[in-house]
Amino acid sequence: MPPKESTKKWKPPKGPKPIHRKNKNTIGLGRAIQSARAKENEVQILPDGELRFATDKHEANWVKLSSVTQESALDEFLNTAELADKDFAADRHSNVKIIRMDAGSDSRSQGVSLTNTQKQKVNELQRSQAKNLIVPRRPAWNQNMTRLQLDRQEKEAFLNWRRKLATLQESNEDLLLTPFERNIEVWRQLWRVTERSDLVVQIVDARDPLLFRSRDLELSVKELDDRKQNLLLINKADLLTRKQRIVWAKYLLSRGISFTFFSAARANEILEKQNELGDDYIPKDEEEEEILEVDGEAVDAEVLDKIQILKIDQLEKLFLEKAPKEPLVTPLPGKESIIQIGLVGYPNVGKSSTINALVGAKKVSVSATPGKTKHFQTIKLSDRVMLCDCPGLVFPNFAYNKGELVCNGVLPIDQLRDYIGPTNLVAERIPKYFIEATYGIHIQTKSEDEGGDGIPTAQEILVSYARARGYMTQGFGAADESRASRYILKDYVNSKLLYVNPPPHLEDDTPYSKEECADFNKELYTFQKLPESRQEQLADAAKHRNIEGFDLARDLSKLTFSAHIGQGADGQEARSVNHGGKQAALHNAAQDLDDDFFKLNSVRGHLTSPFHKTVSTNENGKRHNKKNKKSKKKSPAQD
Repeated sequence: MPPKESTKKWKPPKGPKPIHRKNKNTIGLGRAIQSARAKENEVQILPDGELRFATDKHEANWVKLSSVTQESALDEFLNTAELADKDFAADRHSNVKIIRMDAGSDSRSQGVSLTNTQKQKVNELQRSQAKNLIVPRRPAWNQNMTRLQLDRQEKEAFLNWRRKLATLQESNEDLLLTPFERNIEVWRQLWRVTERSDLVVQIVDARDPLLFRSRDLELSVKELDDRKQNLLLINKADLLTRKQRIVWAKYLLSRGISFTFFSAARANEILEKQNELGDDYIPKDEEEEEILEVDGEAVDAEVLDKIQILKIDQLEKLFLEKAPKEPLVTPLPGKESIIQIGLVGYPNVGKSSTINALVGAKKVSVSATPGKTKHFQTIKLSDRVMLCDCPGLVFPNFAYNKGELVCNGVLPIDQLRDYIGPTNLVAERIPKYFIEATYGIHIQTKSEDEGGDGIPTAQEILVSYARARGYMTQGFGAADESRASRYILKDYVNSKLLYVNPPPHLEDDTPYSKEECADFNKELYTFQKLPESRQEQLADAAKHRNIEGFDLARDLSKLTFSAHIGQGADGQEARSVNHGGKQAALHNAAQDLDDDFFKLNSVRGHLTSPFHKTVSTNENGKRHNKKNKKSKKKSPAQD
């Protein structure tokens, strides 16, 4: 028996040992998190031996000053707990029920129109609760307070303010409270501006000044110092007609409101032309029709003086007249006293554009997206005047519909989810013929037999616009209504589709009815208000139809231009062209499919006998063309 061999032991291979090298990539998510955690509670030892540490998280400025106007129920609960400085723990055995505060207002959030009676009833309730629409006050403080004490005091005051508004919404289900700013950091910017300003200028949009005006803000300015002054600057006044400015001036003067009309867009346009052409350029005053009577009443000289749209130098002079003669803030030693003017208001009302017009150069960035300015900034206008630009703030207010904030440019359109509500407002306010003339489309509405009332719905406008532009969804190929709504709403915000809200009645502050609103804006929907390219197109179409004295509201249905189709020879309303397949049709698509199937587009087929009884006539009497197999196998000898 051979001897048993011993098992060989494993030996590591000869060579250099592996060296674990350090990762050269020192930047990574894990390292960033570790570094942030270490800096949160970092303890610093100063040269004199004092210990200093921070207990709060250091967030970026763009995170702290981001505007928050709407919150979910969970986010609101967490933010409220943070403001109250309360700690909480989750208990899996407890039953928690979240109650929505806006549960009673969902119907109006979808853009459902109110009748004149309902609107008047809601307006009476809004006026009775107007005193509860307050802005948060900064609590009193002194220099002996620490930063933590001041922060705790401000958060408590802000929390109490939010609770008051929540109670107001809960106790009045018929009231619709608009979204408002819920970030305390943004309100702190407003507190700083109002405290240091001698004159607080509240900039509002001329298309609806009362929606953008905060009455309680003016009261809070007077509470700080009675010598501080308020001024209402009605921007974008060039969008209003002379008659509309007269009506608004009468109302504001009767209520004792200090106001003025201004147009930052027109002022910046004049500045650009002066920079191009030099100082020789002299702007021409636009000629407007002289109106001495409105509704049979003579217009006062004071009203005629107040409706003038001020120029840049006139606005600067007005600021100096309204501001106190001496600055209210004591200057630092060695510094000269300076008058500070604060500009506050909603997002996208033109605060930054107004500053650029006053300064004469582009000092502040301007954007079409609301909320571009994140923190207040100061711009020196002259040796004696300093401008303070405050970030845009959405103040708490009452509204008849949540779509009003979208149509007024307060909430960003690109982040919009519910587009039906705001588009319904556009359909209700802008006449159908003007929308068709502006976009060159044909809006097919339901007839009276089908339940229509002549006013197009949001879906009818969006589908007609999308079909004319070729905006279709993938897959099924239906009209892309969401994309079409963004274009239409942006045109409404940019005043391509213009609508001006009239003021309440002078006698009893009741709102205008729908018929009165339509009469108030009828001068805005004429042939001259259309773009120049569309005017030329309509003039050629009217000339082709031999229409003299063209009236947009009366004769538009007779013309055929762009994607708009005029009436037929029988005088009936034409049907729009169906772009993008039958799926893009607005309504009665089933009827079109039936017509195509049964009528076959007027193509008729004639059959002498049914197709299943047709028999081929070959020589063998077979139904197929094959010959007999025997005939194929005949031999040449047999042939």
